[in-house]
Amino acid sequence: MMIDYEHDPKVPIGRCDAILSRNVATDKRTRSRHRAFALGFSVIVCAASVWYIWHTFQWRDLGQVLRGVNLICLIAGGGLSFVAYWMLRTLRWYILLRRTGTNVPLLDLYICTAVSLSFALFTPLQSGEMLKVELLKKYGLIQRSPAYGSFLVERALDLVTLLTMACVSLLTTINILPSRTYVYYILGCLVSACAVGMFVLKKLELNGWPRQLREHMRLCAGDLPTLVLVIAITCISWASVAFSWQVFLYSGGIHLGFAKAVALMSTVALISILSLIPGGIGVSEAGTSQLLMHFGFGVATAQAGSLVLRSSSVVAIALGVSHLWLWKLVRNSRNRQLGVA
Repeated sequence: MMIDYEHDPKVPIGRCDAILSRNVATDKRTRSRHRAFALGFSVIVCAASVWYIWHTFQWRDLGQVLRGVNLICLIAGGGLSFVAYWMLRTLRWYILLRRTGTNVPLLDLYICTAVSLSFALFTPLQSGEMLKVELLKKYGLIQRSPAYGSFLVERALDLVTLLTMACVSLLTTINILPSRTYVYYILGCLVSACAVGMFVLKKLELNGWPRQLREHMRLCAGDLPTLVLVIAITCISWASVAFSWQVFLYSGGIHLGFAKAVALMSTVALISILSLIPGGIGVSEAGTSQLLMHFGFGVATAQAGSLVLRSSSVVAIALGVSHLWLWKLVRNSRNRQLGVA
């Protein structure tokens, strides 16, 4: 039985304060250890990946391959594919926010989504996507509780979709596991985790802000037609990411089929996210080059392909900055109109 030290009259006030202080200090130490472990793990993985790249990449041959990159295809084609992906993500968030009773102008929603997704490429676990919530909150367009509730539902859908794509690719396209039985185990765990998550979301009782967050998550995930629609948009959006990888690789002279592009994208994306390294630097290049060699490409070509895909981050950042500048113009124009009125 838990004792409520804060409200129990038998516990002296001084002892109550001491116990609460010790609990707070313990929580801080626990969080500090978790952060230190995550940081140490990501540093070790990043160092190992950079060492691998430095000692195994054929830099002299890479230069010859990279000189043949089609810059027009890389910048224009890759940029358009990014915009299409951001539009799909905006549509998905717009539908989820409508379920919570939140209405945000679609243009503002799109620009903030584009800016946050472009900068999220260089944050651990792509946590920088939360920037879209804070940007809209800063200008009074949204409340944190429905925004973060819908954002958590988005993150869950992304993780499930990526895992499913990777598992299907392991069964149909990539033959790197000792046995396909492992894939079925992963799929079974994924289905079980989804069922448990829905059950916990339905039964869990909380108080305060966590309760509001849970209620908004229920609103987003509790309506079956809405859930089916956002799942479909999630699948299409990640398929568009695979297509953008095809475009970037094509600009480097690598012709990859769509099924292999989906396998490459989903596998490398999961590895990069779970490594806790911002942007998956090192890990992404190592994984991409190994999978491209598994698909039959030469060593220099595969390694050049991984560097071409890394250049997509530069294109995304440039587009994100331009969207942020565009949003400032839109906000200034609206403020001038309100001032005249």
